[in-house]
Amino acid sequence: MSIIFLPRSINAVWPRLSLTVTSMLIPSSFYGRYKAVLTRSRASLRHLARGGQWNEAIGAEHAVDTANCPGLIVLHGPSRLLGDSSHFHCYVHLQQILDALSDGGLPAAVQPEIFHRSLQTAWGVLGLLSQPNVMWLHPKERHEPFLKACLQYWDVLLQEGERYSNGSTTGQGLWAMHTNLKYVLANSGFSIELLNAPLPAGGLADLLRRGGFDFSGASYEPAPDRS
Repeated sequence: MSIIFLPRSINAVWPRLSLTVTSMLIPSSFYGRYKAVLTRSRASLRHLARGGQWNEAIGAEHAVDTANCPGLIVLHGPSRLLGDSSHFHCYVHLQQILDALSDGGLPAAVQPEIFHRSLQTAWGVLGLLSQPNVMWLHPKERHEPFLKACLQYWDVLLQEGERYSNGSTTGQGLWAMHTNLKYVLANSGFSIELLNAPLPAGGLADLLRRGGFDFSGASYEPAPDRS
């Protein structure tokens, strides 16, 4: 596993990087066996509880290239089928934060900042796509910035091919998965038949336009969160 060290100002530079590479850079703390990733996520909670920042808490500057690491990109779990091998568990850190928020282990004030930081990276969007993390998409005012970020990183995410998993040992393409993207689209009026069909020739952008979301030339920009 090769680790790439990135600058401290990672949120400023990573969006531009992710649009030009043919594989994804993901924090090394997300990669490994589930139990190892879970242990690291709990260490990140302690960092956040002491007032640390999100990117520092997860060690975002220590990135691994998905092209150099075997395994699946896992969005749901834990899965007994995947427990003995290394994968990218992209949902775990955000899931653990939700648990800590619900039991008082973290103050509610950290949630909006982490949500907006997650929208600024491809791997952050993957965490939000995970079904166990659906509460990150409440209130409904978060849906549009989430959709905009999905569109911004969609080509990067698709380049991984049939490597995504909700716990199965067999990978799938991202659009074939049950994710929070389809949850948000269903709640925006898209039919189940449309969401279960292949994407149109114009891809996700075309689908969003059909539903009245035209983000042409737009990218996610942080905005005040009133939640």
